[in-house]
Amino acid sequence: MVFSIAMVLVSGLAFAFQQHIRSLENQGKSQVKIDYTQKEDALLRALLHIVPNKAIGAMQDGSNVTPSNFTWETIFNEAIQLANAETAVDANLIGQLGTGSNPVISGNTGDGTLGAVSTFVAPLTGTGSLVNPGDTRETALLVGSDASKLPAPLYSTSGTVYSRDRQYPIISRSKIHADGWTKGIQLSPTAYSQFNLYSYPNVRFGYARPGDAFVAKRNWWTFSIRFGGANSSAGVPTVLKKYLLSIYEVPSQLPMSSAGLMHVGKHEDGSDWSAATLSGGIFADRLQTEGTVSVSNGLFSARRSLAFSGSTSVDGAALGNDFDALGVRESREAQAASNFHQASVAGNVGKVAFIPLNTGASFLSLINDGTSSGRLSNTGWHNYTNGGNQAKMRVMFRTMQSINDQIPTEFRFYYINTSGSRVFVTYTRGNNWPTINETGGATFPFQTAVLDNGKRVFVVHLDRIPALLASISGAAAPTVNNSLYIYPDTTRSTVKAPNIPSVPADLAVSLRSGADLSAFTNGFSLVTNLRTYVSETLNNVPITAPTGAGLPAGELYYPPISLFAPEKRFGDSVTFNHPINFNGQVNSLKVSDTDAFRPLDLVSGGDETVHAEKIQANLRMLKSPAQLPPIYLMNWLVTLEEIHQGQAN
Repeated sequence: MVFSIAMVLVSGLAFAFQQHIRSLENQGKSQVKIDYTQKEDALLRALLHIVPNKAIGAMQDGSNVTPSNFTWETIFNEAIQLANAETAVDANLIGQLGTGSNPVISGNTGDGTLGAVSTFVAPLTGTGSLVNPGDTRETALLVGSDASKLPAPLYSTSGTVYSRDRQYPIISRSKIHADGWTKGIQLSPTAYSQFNLYSYPNVRFGYARPGDAFVAKRNWWTFSIRFGGANSSAGVPTVLKKYLLSIYEVPSQLPMSSAGLMHVGKHEDGSDWSAATLSGGIFADRLQTEGTVSVSNGLFSARRSLAFSGSTSVDGAALGNDFDALGVRESREAQAASNFHQASVAGNVGKVAFIPLNTGASFLSLINDGTSSGRLSNTGWHNYTNGGNQAKMRVMFRTMQSINDQIPTEFRFYYINTSGSRVFVTYTRGNNWPTINETGGATFPFQTAVLDNGKRVFVVHLDRIPALLASISGAAAPTVNNSLYIYPDTTRSTVKAPNIPSVPADLAVSLRSGADLSAFTNGFSLVTNLRTYVSETLNNVPITAPTGAGLPAGELYYPPISLFAPEKRFGDSVTFNHPINFNGQVNSLKVSDTDAFRPLDLVSGGDETVHAEKIQANLRMLKSPAQLPPIYLMNWLVTLEEIHQGQAN
């Protein structure tokens, strides 16, 4: 009996011990699975930061000299290193834990070298690359089992762009929306091939509301990641996941935005905005509201920080500085039908990155991109981000009255001809550039003047430019020559570089005769590194909206315009005291996080602050790519999402 009881007890202990061992084994496998999930998540987050930087690098001169720096293989290898995806504990920390000659032994059986990227990263279809780009040439992908879960692909007008997009992340103007591929876009891909209307993705970062239409172009790539199996010594089964990585090119389209610090609601003197309506989102790197700020059909978003006054609201719902506090955000999300938040900060939104491509003062410059053979992308970085590079027409001052009198006496006028080449005509006083009192001077678009405050100005009569183009043999129409860059050639002996802020001796630009811009049916943009005086009414004659633009019926449509200058003055007289009424968007080239941009702090021609009661602003979001001016600021929205079985995008 004693022996029998002892055997029963021993058997029970053995069974309990065996179960305990199995429990530990299962717990270990579960921990390794969690570890792999965390490693995978860290790897994906690293991709969000690395891929856009590599895409930027591929657009820069010299990238084709060292192409291996920008390959998808390099991208994934760098992501592994950044995510520390091969070990659970950093090597430096392990070294600090060592005790003399006794090494630290990790009990994490999931640790170890992952090996070549190609062993766990692969395209969804085909071989020869780690990814499948969203291109119409990827026929196997677009008719395969995952086709129904993918958005509309783009078409690369250059075969080289497509082949390189399989090896590197390529952003290029040669990638356009393709006829017949309409999934996810709302307007004709033929009529709006460069930018179209998309539904904003259901992500927590609110540049727009999830599901609302916004203007963009979506570049995307698919790939799969395989963890476990051969990568694990712990017997974890192979797990294969498929992912869709997107870079949305997003032209600035919000009522107000800034890549630096922006204050809204009050003027610098402390007075409230008296007559400003805001419809749509407000974005800045750091955003602060003051006084009463009410936004309709919009939201507040920032890359780094949001600070609200006590009277800030979205669609009547009050917002406080606790919007991101633990429990508050979760409560809002639980009550909402999507991930929309009236306020969001980019750092708290998971697998999403928002990147303003604001180059600051460089936007007003003309910088050489080198030759296309020196870049991996056929679109150069400066041509993509700088307004000076993008302008079709240019006025370059070559000779001034003297070094102390910056009145131009000679300039070159560059334009695009019907063959698509940029050519120029040189205009010289006393030769082919008549003064206002000489024959032809009253119809010539470019003149000089001295304002009543003594400021030398280069006068641009906007409504005369179409006639000048028509008079030049071979010049393309204003639908092509729809943007102008005005700048001094500072390499010339009599030409001085302008100061920012402008000093009395600097030349400035005066815009006149611009009320009717109907000849510029594709819009008009001005870029200059000189102070600019908006001397008269600008762009108040509506024209017929383009067919299929997606705009509300009956809404007035004006040629879309944009003005980029280091300083703007409204009126050109020291006695200017008229009301200022404007509609559209206000963006800033400021990138400082300490020098605040105040969107409605306007200055008159007499360098006096315009009183708040004289400013009426209707600030609203773009509703269609047809409202994009020729030149605009650019942002990138980078998203990464898993392609689930049965998912429908």
